[in-house]
Amino acid sequence: MKRIAWLTLIAAMMLVGTASAAYVSISAPQTVYVGDPLKVTGTTVVEGLPKPSLDPGFSTEIILYRAQYAKHEVGRQTIVVQEDGAFSATFETEGLEAGTYSVELVDPTQTTFGSSSKTQRTVTLVDRSGSIRIDSPLNQDFDGTLDLRGSIGEIGDTGVRILVEHDGTTVYGPKYIATDKDGAFSVAVPISAGGTYEVTFSDNKGYIGAQEFVVTGTPGPTATQAMISASSPATRSAPAYFEVDTRSGTVTIATSAGIDWVIEYIDEDDILRKVNNKGMLEAETVEVAARGGPVYVKVYPMSYNDSGTVQVSASNADSVRVSQTAPGLFGDATPTPAQAAPVPAALALLAILAVVLARRG
Repeated sequence: MKRIAWLTLIAAMMLVGTASAAYVSISAPQTVYVGDPLKVTGTTVVEGLPKPSLDPGFSTEIILYRAQYAKHEVGRQTIVVQEDGAFSATFETEGLEAGTYSVELVDPTQTTFGSSSKTQRTVTLVDRSGSIRIDSPLNQDFDGTLDLRGSIGEIGDTGVRILVEHDGTTVYGPKYIATDKDGAFSVAVPISAGGTYEVTFSDNKGYIGAQEFVVTGTPGPTATQAMISASSPATRSAPAYFEVDTRSGTVTIATSAGIDWVIEYIDEDDILRKVNNKGMLEAETVEVAARGGPVYVKVYPMSYNDSGTVQVSASNADSVRVSQTAPGLFGDATPTPAQAAPVPAALALLAILAVVLARRG
């Protein structure tokens, strides 16, 4: 056993060559889709040795070369060895041509790394952007939605992941939408302003491509400013429920003030959200990106001791009404008529007195 251990140690030491030669090994994926980051990892650990072959803090450069015909540099990063002997670097591939690339670690002295080191890897970049066909106009007039229609031939019915950004802000997604057997997709993305929108397409394999859309025009002044409302009593144990029939675009929903109200709402994607940012002196307000379908709202006081009538108002909506079906959507029991409209205590007492007097008469 001792002889085997010594042989193992000797073999490990041979990997690093002389005392001055260190062992390094880099790894990179064989294939990367253009637009996805190229992540390179490395180690200076030799199996069988008690510590990494390079001290923590050691740094050098790693270079990405285009190697299709003649080799030329397209990117360079500095790597720093960590305490566990590992290091990493990331190269952005957006804008690079498809083809063969080489990732190479620079030996700063030409003798720092031993001959057993692995300092070069070959990577193939694949451009998938040609598989995207856009059918909706690249220039659209503002109507509250961004029309996205097209197909991605190579993905079939596996779905496509869409991210929509405007002025550096995400306005939709990233979210998967359905595709048919031909890779066709269609979605109307709610937007609240004109401008340039960048749409990124990807799937479970990675990045596919991107497309810019230009939307001209602005929301009309009456589309978002007109407020309509409905009212209902609400307590902590008996919330008020509303249905808001939205228009396309941003819909603002607000409560009345005077009580610290909590808003829960279910949007058109059946996602439940809860908002309680204000106190009793300010109205609770939420903004919902809508496509013209119903949004369900539940309102109740933050405190169990509070009760009152809440007025829910909405802009950019066709109607706001008290809903009898919404409790089930929130997973709440549907109130019975007695629960929904309890008889005031004073009226109940008068009714009892009337019965007693009638019997005495």
